[in-house]
Amino acid sequence: MSVTMPAAAMAETPERIPGAAFRAAATLHLQRNPHLSRESLARELRERLARRGIGYHLRTLKRQLSGAVATVPPEVEHALRDVIADAGGADAIAAIEQALVEAGLSGESAATTPTYIACERMLPLAQLWLYLHPERSKRALAFRLREELERVGIRLNVDSLQSILAGKQRLVRREIQDALFALLRHAGVTSAADAEARIEAMSREIRGAQEGRAFESARTIHELAKAWKIEHKEPSSRRLAILLKQRLAERGIAIGLPHVQKLVDGRARRVRHAMAKAIESILRGDASSAAIEAPVVKDGQPSGAELDLAWVKAAPIAELARKHVADNPGMTMRKLAIQLSREVEALGYATSPNTIQPILGGHKKKTRGFIYRALLHLDGAAPTRVPTEHVFGAPRDRSTEPPPSVDPPADAETSPRSRLAPKASSPEAAPRKPRPESLGASLSQSPFGAYRAAIQRYQALDRATELELAWRYRREGDHAAANALVESHLQFVVKVASQYRGYGMQLADLVEEGNLGLLEAVRRFEPSRNLRFKTYAIYWIRAYIVDHLLREWSIVGGGTGPLVSRTFFRLRRERAKLEMQLGEGDASIDTLLATRFQTTEDAIRSMSLRVASRDTSLDVRAYHEDGPTLLETLRDPSSDPEHLTASAERDAFVRGVVGRVWKALDPRERLIVEERLLSRDDEVSLADLGRRLGVSRERVRQLEARTKSKLRSAFEAVVREGGEVAEVPPPTMQPEPEIEALCA
Repeated sequence: MSVTMPAAAMAETPERIPGAAFRAAATLHLQRNPHLSRESLARELRERLARRGIGYHLRTLKRQLSGAVATVPPEVEHALRDVIADAGGADAIAAIEQALVEAGLSGESAATTPTYIACERMLPLAQLWLYLHPERSKRALAFRLREELERVGIRLNVDSLQSILAGKQRLVRREIQDALFALLRHAGVTSAADAEARIEAMSREIRGAQEGRAFESARTIHELAKAWKIEHKEPSSRRLAILLKQRLAERGIAIGLPHVQKLVDGRARRVRHAMAKAIESILRGDASSAAIEAPVVKDGQPSGAELDLAWVKAAPIAELARKHVADNPGMTMRKLAIQLSREVEALGYATSPNTIQPILGGHKKKTRGFIYRALLHLDGAAPTRVPTEHVFGAPRDRSTEPPPSVDPPADAETSPRSRLAPKASSPEAAPRKPRPESLGASLSQSPFGAYRAAIQRYQALDRATELELAWRYRREGDHAAANALVESHLQFVVKVASQYRGYGMQLADLVEEGNLGLLEAVRRFEPSRNLRFKTYAIYWIRAYIVDHLLREWSIVGGGTGPLVSRTFFRLRRERAKLEMQLGEGDASIDTLLATRFQTTEDAIRSMSLRVASRDTSLDVRAYHEDGPTLLETLRDPSSDPEHLTASAERDAFVRGVVGRVWKALDPRERLIVEERLLSRDDEVSLADLGRRLGVSRERVRQLEARTKSKLRSAFEAVVREGGEVAEVPPPTMQPEPEIEALCA
């Protein structure tokens, strides 16, 4: 309770202030009025707040009075002030305020400074900073705020700060406003009053700057860029992006080249309003009005100018080139490339023979349409249109397609499609089946190729159909609905799995794991969240694929978990960046990587070894196709001559000593020596010998101990004599009659 706070209530303000002064004032009031209790004071506060139109829970007020809640709204503090004034008058308020001053709980101390403030109070400061720094974005401001907050020991995520700057939160910490004031001081704003004065004076300019930062669709830029490239006969989006970047820099607008190229190619969905207007003015100023207004597509088919800039298949061009060289003696691919470059120049485009020659040789998969058209116009031939079926992304002419076959395709599923699948409202909307000629080709390709050809028949579903299928599976357990949902996303699994082909795994295995993740996503999907199923399923698909990569990378387990996954997939890239900055082999790289991944240096070294090495089959040829395998190059310890010689000498010595005492052993001891001590086969158990000799297992153990004692004495005698022993092997090949009779 601060004397500096106004007495008027601030109804429904979202701000929160520390509750130390409030609790101290309530404690002093209860001490001056012994007949009151904490609960009765809470009830009175609730009634006063209700008179102001503020509904407050009694339990929350009791928790604030007890200190269970650290902060309180200013309205509660003002209500307590009114309660004290009604009970004791101005003298009671003065006495309590004096006590708070002596305790350091009043004035501008930290105990009375708001902990949380309304986001609306901070947003004008952020808008002023962005107006003073037009080249910066909210993301850049969020990074600057994070640095300022880290200096005072507060760590906040950049995404959270950017959400606050966008006004998506109701309350924000006071320290964020203080950090904004610190950034504004660097921009020349001296105080809070100066900031308020500037915001008031430049409100119209700030509002206009905010409107320029608003996002809008980038489709207009893409259409204008397409018209500009057609008029200027410029097929490269990269060159147009470089030109736009230079022209924008002249206007004081800084933007990255990759972002400009995304806008030109149509890969960016949104763009800032000011940026869009600047790019549109540049493109409209460089292109004629006729080119801008002229339709690019006529009768559903691309125009000739658009076909020149479109990507077309290079295989038909290579076939025509080979035929042209064969029909014209003395013509070579180099000469044809030079002649074709001149024809391209006559059409108004520019390219070099070095670019054309790999296309003619069949070393490229695609090229631009003007090269195709130049080859068709070669030798003064009549103008010929590029075949539409050779253009990537061009709509097919259905009139030229053969009628669909009545018989089902060879690789079609035997069971009918689920009735829950969306029905086609017209023949155009119905899913197209593979044509007969493509089916014949699919039968001769690999099993995975046949699988990819088979899943082409399953079309993507719209949001309403997905939710309907998900609800039927969730409520009724309809497995046909789940099957339809899975089938419609099989092509999406192949697309996601293709992103992980660079790790040396078979694409078919990755797709198989991704399909398991897709099934898990169907089982866990909750349609009540009103999400697209693809948005939810991609996390499970990737999780199964990543788990498969970690498990199959090496037969030696490397652990699991999010830390291992994050380290495995980012370590190679992060290490390459640090090696470029610090130099290869720098001792501090492992330390920096451990800090970046929040782990230990030993874990980084272990993961580096695991990422850098892969398991290799021992059946792989070591040097060339006809060379030895890796297994054949391994050293065999048993083939060491010294080892073999020592082993032979040892065996001869043992058999010589046994031969000397052989006749001194009884038949049972001889059997134990043959079966237990000198046998090279698996050791015979004591129980087996006991059954053969007709005695117990314990008796056989005693006989074996006695036999070993006799042999030990014989070995010691030979060692004392110090002489060599000639090998006298016991008769093991022909069993003695005594042993045969003993085992009968």
